[in-house]
Amino acid sequence: MATVSGIVVSTGGGPGSNRRTLLDVVDELARPVNAADTTVRALAADAFRAAVRRINRKGLWPWEIQDEEVAITAAAKFSTVSGVIKKPLSMHFLSGTGGTRESSIPYIPYDRFVEIGNMNFSASGEALSYTIPNLFETGQIRWFPTPSVSSTAKFTYYRVTPAPKNEGESLEIPEYITDAYVTVAWHEFLKRLPSQQRPFDIGSAKADARQAFRELSSHINTPGDRSRLVTNYYG
Repeated sequence: MATVSGIVVSTGGGPGSNRRTLLDVVDELARPVNAADTTVRALAADAFRAAVRRINRKGLWPWEIQDEEVAITAAAKFSTVSGVIKKPLSMHFLSGTGGTRESSIPYIPYDRFVEIGNMNFSASGEALSYTIPNLFETGQIRWFPTPSVSSTAKFTYYRVTPAPKNEGESLEIPEYITDAYVTVAWHEFLKRLPSQQRPFDIGSAKADARQAFRELSSHINTPGDRSRLVTNYYG
């Protein structure tokens, strides 16, 4: 059966007990204005969702990396993953024993695929490549040629961080990163409030949001193991 793993377990797959909920963030934003006002709370929730979308647009983040097993079904040219795909990283067939990654399946961008691909999907065989027709909606993967036998692949990709819909949802963001999102949400919140209700200057909130993004970027770009050259030579 296909499985999902990653830096942050989705809300449906784990309790998220070590992460804040949307309710926690709404309380934090609304408290300096009027935490009992339903309109203020709705604006705070909208602001945080806007902050998630805003940070989604600004980069590819390590907590968005997800590993997922994908079921390849004979005679079906499409498979579907659980998340919205921001950027594919790798796809491999899995071995029959142990589910170990084996041969790589090459990715072809969809615009290139439709330019050069053979659209005769009656042809079948082992999947030689995959493409993603719509990166921002369905999470569908298209195989070429149409698979002739069922198998399983392991897909690694950057997913779009989901914006929480309900106040009881745990944020699908690491706890140590949440304050940066909240800082951006403050700017979005003040943009939505009438000027007389703003608890502090919107210009300061904008500057704080920019600083939070710079801190995120610095954290991601800090050298680590991924920056080291690995070779067979020791001398």
